[in-house]
Amino acid sequence: MLEVGSSSTDIRDLIRFQSEAVSSHYDLPPKFFAGFLGPRMAYSCAYFIDENDTLDEAEENKLLLTAKKLDLREGELLLDIGCGWGSFIFYAAEKFGCRAIGITVSEEQAAFVNRISEERGLGDRARADVVHVYDMSYPARYFDKIVTIGAIEHMDNLHLVFSKSSEILKDDGLMLVHGMTKPWHDREEELQGITSEVGELVKEHFGIGYWKSLWEVMEALEKSDFEVLDHENITRHYQLTVERWLERLQENEESLIGKVIDEEKYREFLVFMAGYIVGFETSHTLCNQILCRKINYGEIRPALPLTRENIILSPRKERLCKKN
Repeated sequence: MLEVGSSSTDIRDLIRFQSEAVSSHYDLPPKFFAGFLGPRMAYSCAYFIDENDTLDEAEENKLLLTAKKLDLREGELLLDIGCGWGSFIFYAAEKFGCRAIGITVSEEQAAFVNRISEERGLGDRARADVVHVYDMSYPARYFDKIVTIGAIEHMDNLHLVFSKSSEILKDDGLMLVHGMTKPWHDREEELQGITSEVGELVKEHFGIGYWKSLWEVMEALEKSDFEVLDHENITRHYQLTVERWLERLQENEESLIGKVIDEEKYREFLVFMAGYIVGFETSHTLCNQILCRKINYGEIRPALPLTRENIILSPRKERLCKKN
């Protein structure tokens, strides 16, 4: 594990290793991922207002929930760390009038995002840069909001990630961290050197994986001058999401195997999706959304909402919005 204060040589080596490892998974053909993801290509936990929601509906719910928690406003500059195929930066640009920059270590993902951005006429409002999170060099206090969705699982040094995020986020700016964690029981065994077969398989599938406990994530945030405003455990939502991914992958088997991807890789995804469903069901894998604010010490605190009403999806309200 890379510790805070490691030499620049150590960090460069880790960046090279992580970039190659992550690319081995995410640089698969976008058409393959389109075979099981929803239309927005959101490769992360969706959000279900109702268990009967379709994957497409749940993806829209998740994007709206994230935008509401970040209190996105027109003209704001958003950074998406680990932007994937751009689902949230496109949403922020098109629905809220934000300017959005995403970073990824995947050349395939960046090319996809930038091509789609041009096709949608968003070239000046949404783009993806090929940048490792440890290499972020944006100006101080540059971004109004920062989000990272399903990417902390690939980051070993969260202290470095969040301290860099704090530097480039405006004072009192909001950051939302969304990702999977391990319950402390499993994490403690890992720290003691007791590795599990499941953990090794996860790293083999994704190329790299650093599942931490929830308190480790929050500790890294607090030590980087963030205060936690809201935490929501959305583990059940991820189980429902992967169940739908698995269904779609099986439905599209004939059009994928041998045409987009080889059978061995296809079977690998089947096995891991089934395994994740079990992992969520048995509490070996959890998923959390953490909303936090960069503390501006010594200055008057902003007038934050008194209740959580503004960041809750109401079944009746959201259904009416969809109909209209």
